[in-house]
Amino acid sequence: MSSGTLKGVWDAVSGLLVEDGALAVGIVAALAVTWLLSTLLADPAQDQIGWLLLAILVILVVLNLRAAGRSARRASGGS
Repeated sequence: MSSGTLKGVWDAVSGLLVEDGALAVGIVAALAVTWLLSTLLADPAQDQIGWLLLAILVILVVLNLRAAGRSARRASGGS
């Protein structure tokens, strides 16, 4: 691999892990919401909390990928 490729990979990984605090905040918020619901709801309803957490996390990841795609398109000069 060339140094340009490695720099591109490093920029992408650091952008996901360091610069994108919105995803991290969303994950913590999703965990807090599902924890709160699991303590407040009756036992039969608690079975659905895992599915709720999964749905919230999938939505967060899809929204984050869309935002990253738009940002990359803008940075590359695309429309």
